[in-house]
Amino acid sequence: MAKLVFISTYGADDVERASLPWALATASLASDHEVHMYLQGPAVELLKKEGGAQGLQHEPFPALADLIELFQDAEGHLYGCAPCLQSRNLKAEDLIDDVKIVGGAAMVDTCLTADKVFTYG
Repeated sequence: MAKLVFISTYGADDVERASLPWALATASLASDHEVHMYLQGPAVELLKKEGGAQGLQHEPFPALADLIELFQDAEGHLYGCAPCLQSRNLKAEDLIDDVKIVGGAAMVDTCLTADKVFTYG
């Protein structure tokens, strides 16, 4: 089992690119890897309870909301960039369950202990 980190900056502005890390992350979880997903920039908006990923899909991928739900059901670790959320006036109560709001230092530490880091930016 490997420890994998995915870092994404894409949201509703580019649904195809936003879907790619989620598809690979959920596949990695299905293969019993430890997976950490870190969202920055526009990608943090996918974490909103209201509006977030609902209605976003790029065929042939499943809907983004479904991929995120699969990720959470498989116990993936989900992080939102604290400054990116703050700049959008988003607080923990605005986000889906189990999102950890972290700064750069915490994410760097996670990346330094990962076997592989995938970036989508």
